[in-house]
Amino acid sequence: MLTFPPKTFEPSSTILPVLFRGNGFVALGKPSGVPIDEHPWHEGRATLCGELRTRLAQGQASAQKLGLARPASVILTDAEISGVVLLADRENGISDAWRNAVGSEQLRFVFLFLAKKTAGTPLPDEFTCMLPVAAHFSEPRALISHKTGKKSETRFARAERFGNYELWRAETAFPRLHQIRLHAQESGLPIVGDALYGGVPAIPNTEFGRKGRLNKGEVRPLYAPPCVHLERVSISEAAPAGTAFEIAAGLPDGFSALLKKLRSRP
Repeated sequence: MLTFPPKTFEPSSTILPVLFRGNGFVALGKPSGVPIDEHPWHEGRATLCGELRTRLAQGQASAQKLGLARPASVILTDAEISGVVLLADRENGISDAWRNAVGSEQLRFVFLFLAKKTAGTPLPDEFTCMLPVAAHFSEPRALISHKTGKKSETRFARAERFGNYELWRAETAFPRLHQIRLHAQESGLPIVGDALYGGVPAIPNTEFGRKGRLNKGEVRPLYAPPCVHLERVSISEAAPAGTAFEIAAGLPDGFSALLKKLRSRP
């Protein structure tokens, strides 16, 4: 486990489990709300790599145990989502080798997200979105642009149905920032809790009470962040590790509890 004190990323302590540790390469599981590394969209915010570098400079044992002299992100994923984080060492070009592996499609990224069904033509159980993704010129968000956008591909597959809600998987070889959320929006899959991309509000605890009421307590979301999670990363034997394997991160407690309630509802 890697622990950061209160107010580093959130009011309480932030705990990241170590999912994998290799030669100059580490995988962590992160909660939502933690930026991975420096990016214009994260300006002024603490980042995971930045905090690790600070702790390494201070000689902290917990950071040194990761075995990274100069930690850097292999690929940035959205700060707002939870799941697998891949870090590699800048020493000896290790991080560059891993980044090249991502660009060469030697890694596959599988996301899990919860969406609400919309009116209109039902979506097939599986389909692919290939709309080009670009960064907005003045706001910290992505948009579809056939003029300046970069090639992007997301394969969607329906995993479960819960009445008006559906659980989907989204797979890609190169997840650009906000790609999954943007492609979901453009495909008619409004993600629960994702206001930035036209999603529906987070599901409140009253959703599961008798006639939508609480016996006691206050109305609150069962899981407030966007319901998107980087569930697993599949790594081929052609990647720098030299062997094929998979890294998986369990769902955050709130997201898992929400799905449990949806599954148990008649």
